[in-house]
Amino acid sequence: MNNTNHTLQPYEYEAAGNAYLMSLAAAVAGLPLPIINVIAAFIYFLARRKSSYAIRWHSLQALLAQLIVMPFNSIALGWTLSIILHQHPFSAWVLPHSDHIVTHSDFTQFSFPPLFWAYLAFVLLLNIFEFIAVISTAIQVRKGINVRWFGIAVITDALCSKENRDPYTI
Repeated sequence: MNNTNHTLQPYEYEAAGNAYLMSLAAAVAGLPLPIINVIAAFIYFLARRKSSYAIRWHSLQALLAQLIVMPFNSIALGWTLSIILHQHPFSAWVLPHSDHIVTHSDFTQFSFPPLFWAYLAFVLLLNIFEFIAVISTAIQVRKGINVRWFGIAVITDALCSKENRDPYTI
């Protein structure tokens, strides 16, 4: 970051690192819904919009990272629900007067195509990579090391204003 006229305070490192941890906390709360992580990152970014440049910058980078991963997770969730809902093994639960007893074989009737499993493996690896990168970045930023994610940092630079919005500067 090109913020040469402002010395970062320890609380700023912590607040910038928390931007990355916010998405992890949201993942625990709303794991099946990918949009929850983006909403949490966006709320954190909005709450820090009057903070120093470093905090705003890292909050925006964390938000952009969530925006990039969200479509992949949403497609995986939508595809899974589509397969499950179109093969109706739960019709006994939905239809009010069915005499059908739900057994283990009802749950094995789903046929997931090989392409689905390949995509699910890709999404799982992407999420594991993102999880490790987020934790590593949060630790590094809390130590005062500026971490710039490949591709995302350039977009963050373009979107984040260098204007000093911190109302508490001396």
